[in-house]
Amino acid sequence: MTKQEINDQLELLCLKELFMSDIDIRSKMAVLICNNREEDPPFKEFCELTHCEPHIAKMFSEITLFAVILTPEEIAAERERLERMKL
Repeated sequence: MTKQEINDQLELLCLKELFMSDIDIRSKMAVLICNNREEDPPFKEFCELTHCEPHIAKMFSEITLFAVILTPEEIAAERERLERMKL
């Protein structure tokens, strides 16, 4: 994995963490992803809510729901794994 791919995965992990943090945020993220797939520029509102780049929002929209639902322990373990890969 390249350094950029690792950084992208870390950004996705931050979105997963945000998604799991609060039911209201989760609902807003889900609605924005579903409603903004055809928007130009893509995912504008989603990016504003989550402070992410459009290519990260697109990657997030392609993840299955099962892969997004993580426990805090799983998020920490994944973050640690990715950080080790950056070295």
